[in-house]
Amino acid sequence: MYEKCSNSLAEHAAAVFRTMTGHCPTRVEVTSGSFNSPRHHYNLGERVNFVGQEARGAKVTGYFICAFETMAAALAFARDIASYLGLSAADAIGEADSYVGEFLNVVIGLTCSAWADHGLRVEFFPPEKLKEHAIDRQPDAGYRFQVAIRCEGRYQATLFLYFAPDSGR
Repeated sequence: MYEKCSNSLAEHAAAVFRTMTGHCPTRVEVTSGSFNSPRHHYNLGERVNFVGQEARGAKVTGYFICAFETMAAALAFARDIASYLGLSAADAIGEADSYVGEFLNVVIGLTCSAWADHGLRVEFFPPEKLKEHAIDRQPDAGYRFQVAIRCEGRYQATLFLYFAPDSGR
């Protein structure tokens, strides 16, 4: 189920990326496993926590992070989204955060519906801004996925996804 959910996230994020930036991703990769091999450091990101329940009754908590390795990449992404929305280019860090947040709002809506189809009903919390953030080792229990959406020559958006099912019900 969690692999299907990560693939749904990748599918919807890539479609929203294509629509909101006006660029077709040149590569969309989904990988699973540890986030810290190698350790990832990002200059700008947004974290969205969620809680939910699997169809069989187990509770699940988790999060995903949408991150950019450089501020220049985040600003280029934000400028493309601003153009799509018919707004002025994003030059300030605060504006870049807002446009990444808009991207995530659309991705979250589509992902929430898709996850319900896979037997996972979740409630998402508002995004939390991350700056100068490192993705460190997480607790051993749970499932980790990384979705990289690359637009060659422009930028890469990376989404880190973590599920922590409650085995105690």
